[in-house]
Amino acid sequence: MRLATAMLLIVLSTPAFAANPKSQGDNKDDNRVICRREVPIGSLIASRKVCLTKSQWEERSTRGNEEARKQMEDNAARNPTPSG
Repeated sequence: MRLATAMLLIVLSTPAFAANPKSQGDNKDDNRVICRREVPIGSLIASRKVCLTKSQWEERSTRGNEEARKQMEDNAARNPTPSG
């Protein structure tokens, strides 16, 4: 019985420990600088180090996804697939 009570307490207290950490240091986390190595297209050796804040990396990723989606939509409009 004690074991069942202990297990129940652990299960019920888990959501309290799983609080969203982003709410505490949201602004500080967005200003953190992240550096990555980027290899230009067509090069196997050359690379450069790019350092941006977390929010800048997210914006860059979003912009790249939007451009890729627009390119696909433009290609689909130019070359419609035959129906039927």
